[in-house]
Amino acid sequence: MQKTFTGFSRKNIKAIHDLSLKYNKLKNKIHAQVLLNLMSEHAGEINQLYKAEDKHYIVETGDLLILCLELLKEAQADPDVILDKCYKRYYKKLSGLIEEFKKQKGKKNG
Repeated sequence: MQKTFTGFSRKNIKAIHDLSLKYNKLKNKIHAQVLLNLMSEHAGEINQLYKAEDKHYIVETGDLLILCLELLKEAQADPDVILDKCYKRYYKKLSGLIEEFKKQKGKKNG
């Protein structure tokens, strides 16, 4: 398996996660739920910025990525293992969709 995340990335995600966890504990909040709420908010903001052709959506996408990595860290999941699984799933799913589209298009033209 090829690694996606470097030691530098892992170190930063761990540090951010530790601070985030500490903050949410101080506020008596369930950390995973806070992350999920923030992920939802960021997804909506990215959508709005993208539609408005505001390039800041790219930075917000990075923020969403960090939140996703934090949630993986919260679950004690290795991002490389998860992404390797997801890469395979996406290749399979998209290849299947393309083949299905070609079949349907062939039926319409035939």
